[in-house]
Amino acid sequence: MNGLPRRILAIGAHPDDVELGCAGTLARFLEAGSEVMLAVACQGDRGAAAGPDEGLAERRREEARQAASILDAPIYFLDFGDAEVYDTPETRQRFLHLLRTTRPELVITHGPTDYHDDHTRVGDLATKCTWFAASAGHVSDQPPLERPPALVFMDNLGGIAFEPTHLVDITSSIELKRRMLACHASQLERHDASISALDELAETLSRLRGLQCGVRYAEAFRAAALWGRRRVEPLFP
Repeated sequence: MNGLPRRILAIGAHPDDVELGCAGTLARFLEAGSEVMLAVACQGDRGAAAGPDEGLAERRREEARQAASILDAPIYFLDFGDAEVYDTPETRQRFLHLLRTTRPELVITHGPTDYHDDHTRVGDLATKCTWFAASAGHVSDQPPLERPPALVFMDNLGGIAFEPTHLVDITSSIELKRRMLACHASQLERHDASISALDELAETLSRLRGLQCGVRYAEAFRAAALWGRRRVEPLFP
């Protein structure tokens, strides 16, 4: 290995969030020899353009599975309903179980300035539980982590209210990112609530972040400025 984190867990609120925010970087980690895992907190059951859709949650789960298979990475589902993620003991226990099952050295998730309430709630719970997962005082049927994993936040949609600390060159993996996003047909079809052409949005943001660091395409991240959730470089490939 090359000093990089060996096990990376990317936690998104909905199916397609990880693909939008960090798919290219996850591919770079795999190329560097790290193990990559994905997790989706919410079912995506309210993400339909034309009103309630009883089959949407399962459709979106299958889209997420297809995208993860392109990356050849395992994917975990926490199965919260959209807009139903609350900070409760039971919710923390699901996050704790995920972290102690996957045992990551680096967690990538949503930051506190994201636009969507599900995103900020999931990011907040992931942030808290990266600490709790390493504490023997938080009891579960799995042993605690040896230490809290490093924690970074992925870019906000459109790059709004996000100041990166790290930019990762994904020029070599942009095609894989495109293929993963293409799996999410239910979302690429949307034209509501100012959500349209998510693949175009991801492409434009990747190009913008690339311009900021002198490469063709890049993804942006912000290291969490929290005790116990920092680590020495290199943090990214």
